[in-house]
Amino acid sequence: MNRFTLLLVSQWIANAGDALYIVSLIAMIYQTTGQASLAALFPVLVTAGMTGSGFLFAQVAQRVPHASLLFSSQLLKTILLGIIWGLDLPLPLVLGLVGCIAFFDGFARPIESAFIPRLCQDVQKANSLVQGSNQVIQLIMWPLGAILVSWLSPLSVLSVSAGLFLGASLISYLFYRSVRSLPDPSMEGEDVSFRSSIRYTRTHPFAKANTYLVGIDAFVSTAWISALFLVYIDTHFQLSERWWGILNAFYLLSMIAGSYMMLRRRGTRSLLYRSIGFSIVATFLFAFAPIVTLAVIACLLQGFASQVRAIELNTLLQTTTPLERLPYVYSVQQTVYALCFCLGSLLFGWLADLFAIEIVYALAGVLSLLMWQPARQLLNRSMPTQKQVS
Repeated sequence: MNRFTLLLVSQWIANAGDALYIVSLIAMIYQTTGQASLAALFPVLVTAGMTGSGFLFAQVAQRVPHASLLFSSQLLKTILLGIIWGLDLPLPLVLGLVGCIAFFDGFARPIESAFIPRLCQDVQKANSLVQGSNQVIQLIMWPLGAILVSWLSPLSVLSVSAGLFLGASLISYLFYRSVRSLPDPSMEGEDVSFRSSIRYTRTHPFAKANTYLVGIDAFVSTAWISALFLVYIDTHFQLSERWWGILNAFYLLSMIAGSYMMLRRRGTRSLLYRSIGFSIVATFLFAFAPIVTLAVIACLLQGFASQVRAIELNTLLQTTTPLERLPYVYSVQQTVYALCFCLGSLLFGWLADLFAIEIVYALAGVLSLLMWQPARQLLNRSMPTQKQVS
């Protein structure tokens, strides 16, 4: 396998393991405590872990070769999951280890994204493949995990997840071996820290506008999380929970379709404005859909638009940011994304308890308008030609 394929396969296996371990732990905690509300702690713990790694990423990545950091973080995640699987730990310690797994994941993701322009000539195609395959894995592994938990046991599913983590570690090691002779882009004599990474992101026009857009998008997209879908189906249409799964499935399928379209696309004209417009229309349509068919159409529009936007933003960031700065900008962007997603989840969840769900989605539609300004800043400047990286 070539270098990019090794990186992609390691992501596939790790993402599959992530989905299974979260499903199995949620089921295990519910069976032990009888409190489904504890499942709500998982996104908070993941956000806290990834935010913590964001503060330390620059110092660590400056001292440790990036391929070695990628392999080490996956190996440490595997060891931590093995501890959860092998030992009968109290619940607070299990939740603490979940946060630690997210902490190490926060080191891996910026490195993975920053490697793409170093390994691929067509970065849009590579990003489309990465984003699309991740959605396929999510579409398959979450329902599969639920089925396996019902057939077997949460501990058995957790053991499968541990095996997948181990497989991801092995593939990550092969990737490390294949690129260890490839020197990391250096910033000799420059200050590299979390503060300097933020300063660079704030002063570099493309990185700044890109990160603002990602943060706003993360905040408003929390209106489309599964928990609010369930409230929407129950209160807006008074339909059974079966439609909850249907809406989630259509949403994920449309994201896969968006990735496929970007993978096959040959044009260079930006789709950023159109994707934002589609998201705004989809959100208002979803809020006031008189029949469930229109709600499904809104899900298809939103999933497709959000995926196209994510791929284009990744491609723009990779082709406008110096390679030596790219991992650090990605780390800042990941921290911004995690915080905005957490805040959005809390806000929209709180509003859903206070007001009708239609008002929540209408507010999300209004807030989506904030994406226009950073998008305009990105597209009003001349785009440099895409880097040709061997």
